[in-house]
Amino acid sequence: MYGLSKKKMPYLHLIDEAIGLLNTEIRLIEWRIKYPNQLQQCINKQIISPLFLADKTTLINIMEMVSGLFLSKDIVYKNGKPAYLVDLSKGFEWLFNIKIGDYYQKHEDVIKRKPGKLTEFLNGLADLIKKEHDKKGYR
Repeated sequence: MYGLSKKKMPYLHLIDEAIGLLNTEIRLIEWRIKYPNQLQQCINKQIISPLFLADKTTLINIMEMVSGLFLSKDIVYKNGKPAYLVDLSKGFEWLFNIKIGDYYQKHEDVIKRKPGKLTEFLNGLADLIKKEHDKKGYR
């Protein structure tokens, strides 16, 4: 890493992310070739989530949660490494039967919002928890 300017460093993280995604895709392709019957059975038996978004919930609100979890690095793989943005996004897509689309663009859309709207949805969730806390008389 010697000789690299600080401005170029963020790109190294993106390159690492891309390499990780490619390695995962390569492993999946290898497994599909090596175990075609077993993998097809898993695909056919995949459970569909019973959850859906209410009409008023937008994809950007969901991506706000995904982005927060991604940046927190609190969601990890079995090996302890932080989950990739793509995998977190796909998890939410499955959970709520939605299609987010371009994960990195949606993440960037969250990050570049105006300060007053930056965490509007998460702030609303925090407010709901505080109200319930107060309503139940906890101190």
